[in-house]
Amino acid sequence: MKYEVKPCVENDADFIWEKDAAEGRSIVPVQAGEEEKLVFAAVDAAGALIGGCVLDIDLLKNAEFERLWVDEPYRRRGIGSALIREAERAARERGCRVILNAYNFDFQQARPLFEKHGYRLIGVARDWPRGHECYRLLKRLDDPAKEVFSLGAAPAEIRPGREEEGAFIAGRLEAYNNAIAPRSHPYLDLDKKLVDDGGNIIAGCIAGVSGWNAAHIDLIWVAEAYRDQGLDAYLLGEIEREARENGAYLARTTAPTDLQAAFFKRHGYTANGESGERQLGYDMQKRL
Repeated sequence: MKYEVKPCVENDADFIWEKDAAEGRSIVPVQAGEEEKLVFAAVDAAGALIGGCVLDIDLLKNAEFERLWVDEPYRRRGIGSALIREAERAARERGCRVILNAYNFDFQQARPLFEKHGYRLIGVARDWPRGHECYRLLKRLDDPAKEVFSLGAAPAEIRPGREEEGAFIAGRLEAYNNAIAPRSHPYLDLDKKLVDDGGNIIAGCIAGVSGWNAAHIDLIWVAEAYRDQGLDAYLLGEIEREARENGAYLARTTAPTDLQAAFFKRHGYTANGESGERQLGYDMQKRL
């Protein structure tokens, strides 16, 4: 049987995501419930938004800071600390055992703030973006001994935020990041599908190249009947080749399981540290 690699069109990427999710959930136990995105807003006495954070909670009850932003005139006044504590409180209420800050770039200068709250460094992605580093920080929420920081009064009200406020917070943080490490182009999709001679999708890869010229491998899926034939390695090689042709100097991925991490290690990827929490997976990268 002949196979052909083609770019994904129309609903192909959705099909690949759904197949991967369905098969992943059949072997990975999850707690009952749904994924959540929580927004917390910091407002001044006039009700103006001066900071905020966005917290993601996945099906395994892992909490992760997606964004944390405080407007520059209000920094170093306790607002960031107040937002962290409010996010942790909400995560505990929902049964989360760990909370992660996975995208703490060195130019955000937020690492000391999180470490003051009991977070520990579990990984460093070096030279991403070029000339910078990205830190992964973790805190156990079920360990009272980690409550080492006493919070004073913050010059702001912390309240639940709306979806549009979450988008505003993300936009302000993105503008700050881009001022220090400018992106050279919009995100470039490189999604690929592998089809048989009947046109059926039997494998696929969701990936792209960011404006920081790093390839991001979101997932590689192969239909069960076609596994152990090297199709996953073939797709990965095709994505890396095309990413390189489009200026990528680095490839990054998150491997959810030991098996997936072993696959990427065989193809030259290294793990950026070790969390000690297997359900968080592995942050990995490779120079292209």
